[in-house]
Amino acid sequence: MTRAFDHGRKIARRTLLAAGPALAAGQALASSPPDVRVRGGKAYSESAMVMSVAADGSSAMTLRFCRFPVEGLTWLWCHILVDGQLYAFTRHDLPCTGERLADTPAAAYGAAPLKAGLARTGRGRDLSDVQLHADLRFHRSRNAPHGPGAVHGRFMGRFYPVDALDTQVLEGRDEVYGAFRAQVEIAGRRFVHEGPAKFHEQRQTAPRFETPFCYAWLAGPTAAATTLLIPPGATGGWRFDGVEAPLADMTLDPPGSERRAAWRLKDGRVLPGRLRALIRYEIPIYDRNWQGSFVTGECDGRPVVGAMNDWPGPPDIYAAAATRGQRW
Repeated sequence: MTRAFDHGRKIARRTLLAAGPALAAGQALASSPPDVRVRGGKAYSESAMVMSVAADGSSAMTLRFCRFPVEGLTWLWCHILVDGQLYAFTRHDLPCTGERLADTPAAAYGAAPLKAGLARTGRGRDLSDVQLHADLRFHRSRNAPHGPGAVHGRFMGRFYPVDALDTQVLEGRDEVYGAFRAQVEIAGRRFVHEGPAKFHEQRQTAPRFETPFCYAWLAGPTAAATTLLIPPGATGGWRFDGVEAPLADMTLDPPGSERRAAWRLKDGRVLPGRLRALIRYEIPIYDRNWQGSFVTGECDGRPVVGAMNDWPGPPDIYAAAATRGQRW
């Protein structure tokens, strides 16, 4: 009896030791952020977003949906800047239905059970209307965690398309310039946000938030740009007085409150610029922080406002760009 008991105890111990790594892995997965489920995934995903900054920098807004139909997951981001205060709401654990929206003639993005939506009519160059709304509990924070905060906020707004960027920043991505107007109530304050804006919609099978990048949208009375700095170089372009000028490369300071930039166009011109952050903020993605900012500044003497968002490396895309810039 004793020998049988000892033998059984040894078997149980060996079984427990063998199962240890699997148990540890399961516990780690259970404690990981929900967005880790899609990290490195190559299943289809799609996103739609409107971003806008008032011409005088007094207010700014974003609303973004990112859908992973295969994994059944939706990410929702919403940010409101007013009076120098940033209000943030993000969640990466919302359900997602299996249909694909990005290639349909009209689409309505949502994040049930939350009250937020983005509905567009038309797509790409034929985009004719985008209506947005949100009624959420925000954090008054530049480093907000996922989930509801203590500040109630809501808005209803409309994006008015004007012109599309011909030069693609990424394959499968539509960029449309326009204007945005919204009735906003946040922290007991009511105001009307109006300003230049940009809509994007993207579909892809490549993993999201894997390659280092700096994505920027800038707009002014006579200029607009969408640019993407990545390890091999830069993509996108500017529009000046309605004429598109594709980008050949660019240099840019690392994330900071003030950043020098230079844009080299394919026609040979090099345009100097300087951008100053109205506010900088972060969003937790996987086990890192994405770095966002609303900015004001100038390009070649033309005033601009916009957004500049960074997902730093390695590799160091800013140092690599500076090295390339020495050969211009």
